[in-house]
Amino acid sequence: MDIHSQGKIMNNFLTKCYVAAHVRFHEFGKDQRGVTAIEYALIGVAMATLLAFILGDQNSGFLGALKEAFDKIAEAIKSVTISKTAP
Repeated sequence: MDIHSQGKIMNNFLTKCYVAAHVRFHEFGKDQRGVTAIEYALIGVAMATLLAFILGDQNSGFLGALKEAFDKIAEAIKSVTISKTAP
């Protein structure tokens, strides 16, 4: 087998590999399986991040204000209970 024949065989093989890879990538790009699950996961992550930002930690944000309000209510209940039991 001379060098020209080997070159043609190699060129033919590489062309077939390229075409097969191109077809596979094109089919992969059109495949929609699993896309909905990924979209729902991204929406869930976005909502969790938003809630964490809005609620804050226990010392700030909505949760901090809620904790402070419940602490005030608890103190008011304690003061009423203590004043009623005191002579």
